[in-house]
Amino acid sequence: MKQTLRMAALCALSVTSLFAKAEHNAPAAPAWTVTSLKQTLVDMPAGNRDNGAALHRSAACMSCHGENGIAATRNAPTLAGNNANYLYKTLLDYQSGLRNEGNGKADVMRAVTQAMSKQDMADLATYYAAQSVPVVTLTPVDTATMTLIKHGDPKRLLTSCAACHGLYGQGGQDEKSTPALAGMEPSYFIRSMTAYRNGERNNDLSKGMSQFAKHLTDDEIKALAQYYVGNAIQ
Repeated sequence: MKQTLRMAALCALSVTSLFAKAEHNAPAAPAWTVTSLKQTLVDMPAGNRDNGAALHRSAACMSCHGENGIAATRNAPTLAGNNANYLYKTLLDYQSGLRNEGNGKADVMRAVTQAMSKQDMADLATYYAAQSVPVVTLTPVDTATMTLIKHGDPKRLLTSCAACHGLYGQGGQDEKSTPALAGMEPSYFIRSMTAYRNGERNNDLSKGMSQFAKHLTDDEIKALAQYYVGNAIQ
């Protein structure tokens, strides 16, 4: 009964927030340190995939992120096959307000996560991690973009994208809490990278993504989005 009530509350929050006026009023939250993130992941509850699947359906997660965690909307990311550590951390970031780009997009997730326990978050993370990363036929990109993906750019002190996200965008494995990018909707990818570059998204450990993105041009961000989605941007 308690679980049913919690699911109902989560669903109500999701639906209500979808129609609420977006407000950028989340309180400031402390940034992650290597030590704090490591301890948080050590303390992460053991996830239950079946409970995560039930939450995915009952809390209206699937309305944005797709039936199996593969999003069919331009406004939400694909979660299938992502690292459970990354997903758990991201849900905590929304709940605390650390992730809030100020454009209203994060308000729905912030509202939904207020009703979640750490166990709920771990269950959802475990469920999505157990799904398959989308299989895509990677779109050919120019040599400069492929070099950035494989080798980075030493002149700009940029490490390769593949070092953290995998050559094919499969995401960080084991202890790496980095997201899968394969099949990511271009609009979401571009919006996220631009938010990092502009200092509007601040939940990255040690400002790793912010430092990377601030050196990229609009055209480079679009080319990366094209590579990972597997389809040309219209």
